[in-house]
Parts: sequence; structure tokens; C-alpha cells
Amino acid sequence: MASFILSQRKKTEKSRVFFKNALNFSLLVFFFLPQSGVNGHWGFWAHKRINRLAVFRLPAEMQVFYKKYIDYLSENAVNADKRRYAVEGEAERHFIDLDVYGESALAVLPKHWKAAVQKMGEDSLRKHGIVPWYVQTAASQLTAALREKNTARILRISADIGHYIADAHVPLHTTRNYNGQLTGQDGIHGFWESRLPELFAEGYDL
Repeated sequence: MASFILSQRKKTEKSRVFFKNALNFSLLVFFFLPQSGVNGHWGFWAHKRINRLAVFRLPAEMQVFYKKYIDYLSENAVNADKRRYAVEGEAERHFIDLDVYGESALAVLPKHWKAAVQKMGEDSLRKHGIVPWYVQTAASQLTAALREKNTARILRISADIGHYIADAHVPLHTTRNYNGQLTGQDGIHGFWESRLPELFAEGYDL
């Protein structure tokens, strides 16, 4: 009986450690990106590369799972972009116009969605982008999927959340002047996110 109880305790502890490390795939991508030496929004090629490389930044016990599906995470890193113009409410998950909120958006915007809605109004928030709050939503969804051991859902959310956090690191996804249209630099968005990574990725410190 004692050995059985000890065995169950060990299993519980392993599960606790796993979920502690697995806050979610997005946060791991988040910590990976600042160290990569690459700052900006990404086209299809770069999104796939970011999700793929992020797997190798995971804790060892999570790599066992995610490495088996690394091709899926890479190929499906662009699903969120494919939905942008087909699914209502998708586009606003990719950006936030921080300059709308004055000199310090951090001082103005509440961290949690409900508080932000109460203060700013939902329509206004969605108009100017909701990526920080949607990452929180996706993180909760991923945590639930991990607890349920729902592999298909884990992979789908992991691929998406890597995309959203990559977008959140894009200077051009944090301003109303997202394509240089206000400063006579039309087209700079695509040049930054797609062409530059494709041309110079081999020289990046990844």
C-alpha cells in the first residue's frame, strides 16, 4: 500500500512539474524571440522558421512531445494569417496600435481583458488590435488542452500562439502607420516581414 501511494505521489509530482514548465508554447516562443537577434513581423517563411526553432528552446521534458510534431508546428505556423480575411474577428488578434494610447500604453491599458473592456470599450479595443489579450486567451486554451491531453488541440493552439507572439514582436504591428502609409513609405510592411528575412536569414544569429 505504501509503495502504491508513493508511486501515485511521484506521478502527481511529475505532472505538476510538467504543467509548471508548460505555461504554454507561446511563452516559450516569447522568450526565444528576443534572443534571436530578429525583431519584426514575419511572412510565411519566417513564421515557419520561428515556430520550428522555438521547439528547441523548450524544457527537455516538453521537447520529447513537441519534436515529434515539429513539422506540423512549422507548416501550420501560418494558419492564423490564412484566416485573417476569412474569419471575422481574426485580423485584430495580430496587432495593437500602441500609439493610439499616448506616450505610455503600459500605463494606460489594463493587463486583463475584462478590465480593459470596462475602461476602454470593446469596440475601441478591437478596432486598434487585441494581440496582448488574445495571447492570454490562447495561453489559457493551451493549458486546458495540455491538462486534457488532447493532442490535436495542443498542436493547433501551439502553432497559432507561436504566430501571435511572433506578430507581437513586430514594430509595424504596434502602430497605426503599419505600412508606412502615413510617412510616404508605402509597402514597407511586406519588405520588412517577408523580403528581408528571406534574403538575410542565413546571417541571423538564430
